[in-house]
Amino acid sequence: MRRLGPCLTALRVLARSKGPYRDLLIERHIDQYLKNDPVSLAHWLERLRVAIHNEEAKRREWEDWGVAREYVRSLLHRMT
Repeated sequence: MRRLGPCLTALRVLARSKGPYRDLLIERHIDQYLKNDPVSLAHWLERLRVAIHNEEAKRREWEDWGVAREYVRSLLHRMT
């Protein structure tokens, strides 16, 4: 969780954001998280997918995880 924690913290803030560059910032945080260990990319993508799913399940008011969910989904799809 040490690697995932800072990424999720940033994504939580961005999930509540309505900023103009929100989508780009979400993708950059995810890319930075994945860049740390490209050998285990599938493993870290799956951990991130599950973490995003768990965050969405909490249904906190004002959070939109759609961009992060779809970006991770597209990266996983590219791997297959």
